[in-house]
Amino acid sequence: MGRSSKSKKVPAAETGSLDAFESLAIAFAALAAEAGAAEFCVFTAGPSLSQGRLTPAIDSEFPKVSRASKRLAAKATAALADRLRGSTRPFRWRRDRRSAEPELHLVDDVDPIGLEGHGFALPLHTASGRNGLVVFIGETIELDDAILLDLQLRAIELFSSLLRAAAPMPKKVRAMSNRELDCLRLTADGKTSEEIAELLNLSAHTANQYLTAAAQKLNAVNRAHAVSKALRLGLIN
Repeated sequence: MGRSSKSKKVPAAETGSLDAFESLAIAFAALAAEAGAAEFCVFTAGPSLSQGRLTPAIDSEFPKVSRASKRLAAKATAALADRLRGSTRPFRWRRDRRSAEPELHLVDDVDPIGLEGHGFALPLHTASGRNGLVVFIGETIELDDAILLDLQLRAIELFSSLLRAAAPMPKKVRAMSNRELDCLRLTADGKTSEEIAELLNLSAHTANQYLTAAAQKLNAVNRAHAVSKALRLGLIN
């Protein structure tokens, strides 16, 4: 393959600072590059996994939330919930079957999300019981079993660091309005600013203002980080 699977040191991500998240974004991007993927998206999964809901955590366009992350979050299904609940095996998909796929023993050829193009996903299960998923997308992905196993182990380590980075909470959360919480809740459901505005009868500008205010009150680096903190604080579910 010509790619090194040498493990890189996991960035220190204990402070919840923007630098910590930038370091993690760079580290995940390095994993994507090793696999030949053009994009990556990391998600946290709801504690119950009952609805397969995915919350964007970090992706290739950090500190923004990429279109791919929003699209995948909106596609979360019961089939995905069953997959994350019952298996740690990676899965891959390819819409264009004209080119042969290498035979792999550690990956399933299934698509519980209904994705387009070519990619693979690694379920992330941490020792603390938290669950997530990292998705790699691209037309030039090359894998073998050894690379796949190494990528998954390193992704779990990075995901654990990501959870620690998101964990620090403000000692006192400033009071949040119902509209701010509504916007966070809909963001957690994968809605875009435009979709939130339509659902709440607001302008997209106003919806973005509510999300910005909520992120500031939660001391979050972006709206995905704000959603993660709000979920952990029990402000939304």
